[in-house]
Amino acid sequence: MLTESFIAATLTANKPVAHASAALKDVGIFLHEFQPQRTFRKGFKKSSSQPGCVAISDSHIFAAQADKAVVNVYSQERGNQEATVPFPERISGLAYAHGAEVLVLGTEGGKLILWEVATGRVTNSAASHLQAVSCLCITPRNEYIISGSADSSIHVWSLAKLVAFAPSSDSYANRGAPNAPVKTFSRHRTAISALTCGHSSITTNFAISASSDGTCYIWHIETCQVLRTLLLPSHAVSIALDPADRAIYFGCNDGRIQSWDVFQQSPTSSIPLSGPSVLPAIQLLDKDGWKEPLAEVGTANCVTLSYDGTSLLSGHRNGAIIRWDVAKHRILQVMTNFGQPVTNIEMLKPEGFPRMKRPGYIIPTVVKPNLELASIEDNGTCGVPAKYNLHIMITAPRSLSEEDEFEKALTGSGFPQSLLDSAIRSLETGNTATQSPVTTDVAETSKAERLEEEVSKLKQQLTILHNLEEKRRGGKLTRMGKRDELALKKREAYFEAKSKGKDGDAAMKKWEKKEAELDRESEEEDLEGDEMDVG
Repeated sequence: MLTESFIAATLTANKPVAHASAALKDVGIFLHEFQPQRTFRKGFKKSSSQPGCVAISDSHIFAAQADKAVVNVYSQERGNQEATVPFPERISGLAYAHGAEVLVLGTEGGKLILWEVATGRVTNSAASHLQAVSCLCITPRNEYIISGSADSSIHVWSLAKLVAFAPSSDSYANRGAPNAPVKTFSRHRTAISALTCGHSSITTNFAISASSDGTCYIWHIETCQVLRTLLLPSHAVSIALDPADRAIYFGCNDGRIQSWDVFQQSPTSSIPLSGPSVLPAIQLLDKDGWKEPLAEVGTANCVTLSYDGTSLLSGHRNGAIIRWDVAKHRILQVMTNFGQPVTNIEMLKPEGFPRMKRPGYIIPTVVKPNLELASIEDNGTCGVPAKYNLHIMITAPRSLSEEDEFEKALTGSGFPQSLLDSAIRSLETGNTATQSPVTTDVAETSKAERLEEEVSKLKQQLTILHNLEEKRRGGKLTRMGKRDELALKKREAYFEAKSKGKDGDAAMKKWEKKEAELDRESEEEDLEGDEMDVG
């Protein structure tokens, strides 16, 4: 069974809620199961983080402590705080480069610090931002780090250059300072409030940046060319992108969710990636926002999407985490309320895939920053310090040489009848290669009979579920036919009233009421169907 979970972090700003249990006391980071069960799983204590100040690797959670120049490191496997790492200045943003195993830290001084968590090596960028780094993101294959700042600038950095060892003096490839940004996007006029990038290869990938004046730009990373300009009714403080880069979701400072379909207004001609953008700005209206929560929940500090992109989670200032239906743009439920502002939320990779691709190593314990590695000047001809060591644990990869028919059935549409019949026959006949006592044979036979009975019951349940789905589909088709019929009668009533010199709108009210009743029945059945699917 697939299990999907998310990690949420809070900022300690209020007194602990009265109903909080002893297990949740001082907890600042929460591991919460999303499905199949919606329940709290694990808590990490003594953490209070600002938005954008939590990063997650496969083995650890990194949280920059609010108003302090330290980063708390938590082990996911052991469930405890592994280390508290101090830094020269306060941290205002975190991002983790998966595969490169580098933690990127944005500072209040406007520079980046790169910490190789498996070696302890630390490198710094130039302080190219005039104010604190407010947002960070990393492209999927770790080519670039993109940083936004309160000074309205966005810099694009080469991760490889920032972590590279000092090149030799006669290198012709060394163009410009290695710790300076390689590109700058400077279209914004106010502080950058949210930033993210797409999931495609770097040649076609794009970034999405929003500022405090409500302006949002979608721009090509390689050329910094604007592809779209969006004007939001209230400024975005968090952004999530559909797994297939089809839609953008904004968490706004007024607590609402706005969305924009990337392919809804596609241009008829291609957009040149050089020169100024000629496309007009697109204004998103208040009425285009998703249905507002009934209660005041405060700023949507963070948003994240489920693995399949059908549900969106938003963390709010009042401590609530709300689950939204992406297709219908409405609230499904309030998942939980932590009583403190939720500042960070991230959906984890699902667990339970039989052939999930995993890295061939793990980092059991992070290596604290080693300033000695940066201070050594004589590193030989290769530039690598003699004390530079990699601390990882190699894991044996699972053999994929032989395909298992049972795993194929698990990941496919279902168990084929031939596989079920073969399993029943093997249970009935038993193993002919060995002989067992009579009592064992009797026990095995009864066990086979019980299993056969259970299989029969499962088949009956599958038949019932199939019939329910057919009934549900038939009901939808029937309602669609009724709606078309009501629309036809509404038009006939309108034109008949007009031909008699009467009010056509009044004549349609009778049919509009019937349409509203039909819509209400449809929504109720959809909700019942959603509950059945979740169950």
